Amino acid sequence: MKTFFYICAGWALLATAFSCNQLGDTPTNNTGDFENFYRRFHEDEAYQMAHITFPLEGLPAHADSELLAAGTFRWDTEDWEPHRSFDTTNGEFRRELTALGDDLVIEKIVHRSGAFGTLRRFARLGGEWYLIYYAGMNRMQ
Repeated sequence: MKTFFYICAGWALLATAFSCNQLGDTPTNNTGDFENFYRRFHEDEAYQMAHITFPLEGLPAHADSELLAAGTFRWDTEDWEPHRSFDTTNGEFRRELTALGDDLVIEKIVHRSGAFGTLRRFARLGGEWYLIYYAGMNRMQ
C-alpha cells in the first residue's frame, strides 16, 4: 500500500510541475517540428510504429492498484492499437500539451469531469520525435 501511495504522490508532484508550463494546444518553443511530427504520427500508421520506443512504458486502460504498484507494464508491437487524431470539439474531453524544454512534450487528454484521462509523453531523441510513454484511460488523481 505504501508503494501505491508513493506512486500517486509522485504523479501528483509531476502533474504540479508540468502545470507550471502549460502551452495550450501547441508547444510554441519547438519551432513547428513537433506539430509536423504529431500530425504525421496520427495520419501514417507505419510512421507511428517507427516512432514508438517499443517495448513502450505505460499503463493499459483501467489499470488496477497492483499493476500501478508493480510499474512493470510495457506495450509491445503486437498489442498496439494505432492512435488517431483526437477531436476536442464535442467538449467531452480537453487536451493539454506541456513542453518541458525543447525535447519533451507531455500530452494529457482529460474528461471534462476531471475524473479520468490518458497521458502520453513524446521526446526528441537523435533529432526525431518519439512516443516514449502511454497510459490508457484511467482514473486521474
